[in-house]
Amino acid sequence: MDRITKAVKRAREERETVVGYRQHADKSLRGREIQSRKIQISPDTLRENRITIDGINDSCSHAYKVLRTRVWQQMRAHGWNTLGITSANAGEGKSLTAINLAVGLAKMDVAQSIVLVDLDMRRPSLHSYFGFWPEVGISDYLQGAVSFSEILVEPDIGKITLLPGNMPFANSSEIISSARMQRLLNEIKANFPSRLVIFDLPPMLLTDDVMVFAPNVDAMLFVIEEGASTSEEITRAIELLKDVELLGTVLNKSEDVSLGEGYY
Repeated sequence: MDRITKAVKRAREERETVVGYRQHADKSLRGREIQSRKIQISPDTLRENRITIDGINDSCSHAYKVLRTRVWQQMRAHGWNTLGITSANAGEGKSLTAINLAVGLAKMDVAQSIVLVDLDMRRPSLHSYFGFWPEVGISDYLQGAVSFSEILVEPDIGKITLLPGNMPFANSSEIISSARMQRLLNEIKANFPSRLVIFDLPPMLLTDDVMVFAPNVDAMLFVIEEGASTSEEITRAIELLKDVELLGTVLNKSEDVSLGEGYY
């Protein structure tokens, strides 16, 4: 049995052992009021970090709106509410895609809240795009140091809540398959009953984290930077996702197409 197969098997076994706990936790967490940390983000920070909202980075905003609408339609059509975003290798734009997708969905006139979770646990970075440093983050929660409400951050951009990372985890796949991670997912379900959750996951070929976590998401979105990964690497990464619903691929930094619907 190879390493990835073992990791997936371990994750499934972990979930089976906490079924009773999860049912109890879901009931005990319902109806509890939580308070998130609210932050203001300057338009300059958004512009510098290529986050597109209402009149900022207009050259890219149409492409992200097309992506947002297509993702929303597919998620709604299938009754899905959890989406993972990954790539073959690092630096292909998956985190920025996750942010712009979350921000775009949060600005839509829909009933759902958007929850953006940083699960690239070896290199957490979502907070840096928003221009702040989280004093506490997911790593603190998973170690039992803080409560769920203490890690929630609410930027002043539509109906979006951010669960940032801060300190990296070397043993990330073990943490992702732990009972404490299941509790985190239960907390999200209980406190955001009407939600669409986007998980920024690590690259497929650098760790087995995505395969371990994949059973917890309804679908995956795969980001490809033109000219970054080889066709063999892309094929291998997508093959690893063969048991996961692949919502689609995002072509990033393409030089051959315009910023119309063909951009993605």
